[in-house]
Amino acid sequence: MAELSLNPLSGKQRKILQIGVVALLAIFLVIYILFPKQKPKEQAKNNSVYIENSTIHVFDDSYSVENYSDKVLPHYPYLVILEPSKNQSDIYNLETKAKLTDKRYVIDYDGSNFLYNDGKTTWFNEINLSLLCDIGFIKSKDEVLCVTRINSNDSNNKLISINPETKVKKDLYLPKNLITAVSVVNGELYIGSINQFDNKSSLRIGDNDVEFPDVVSFIYRMNGKPYVASLKSAFNSQTENYYEINNLYINKQIGKITIYKGNGK
Repeated sequence: MAELSLNPLSGKQRKILQIGVVALLAIFLVIYILFPKQKPKEQAKNNSVYIENSTIHVFDDSYSVENYSDKVLPHYPYLVILEPSKNQSDIYNLETKAKLTDKRYVIDYDGSNFLYNDGKTTWFNEINLSLLCDIGFIKSKDEVLCVTRINSNDSNNKLISINPETKVKKDLYLPKNLITAVSVVNGELYIGSINQFDNKSSLRIGDNDVEFPDVVSFIYRMNGKPYVASLKSAFNSQTENYYEINNLYINKQIGKITIYKGNGK
């Protein structure tokens, strides 16, 4: 009877096998270290955007809007949170929840174009508009709405339209009141203003002026409809309110100022 061999591999073969096992283990460790297993992306706990007690909650982030210099600047589906004290503007896409931080004084963003101030003048991307816009709204790459002072020595202002390329300007609205907010929602121009003598506010909707019961802090779109938010100020007894605009009718809403409801548009 032939003698059975318990280990048919020669010493050289066993050594080669051991080296192969060590090499495979080393490759596995390198892959594990350099390419760690990615954790699933955490979903935002808060899917809405709202203001409560002078704090705006944007998904899982929060910002104080108590200071006059801090601004909430909507341009659906984008939302700019301007914080001059931090020298930055945080920009959110409400639909995707993506966030962009910009170190400039951004006053509007439409997804492709930036409108921002450098302290002396306003820029449209890399184009100097050669004037300062206190409030701005990008209607298109060919038309920017700009609220600018009539005289640099006082607060009286007006709304103009400017073509960034040609620098051609056109007066759109010269009010008796001080303009506080401008926006375009569903193709309609909305202008908020306040009388500096009696502190009464008004809202211009297209070519129509209506009395507004509160300060017009900013105008925005939610669920396809225009809304107006009124932040705390001395002009409204330090209260926070928001209103739905239905044609020329103003409907006060109940609860905290809601800017975005989950998947609402």
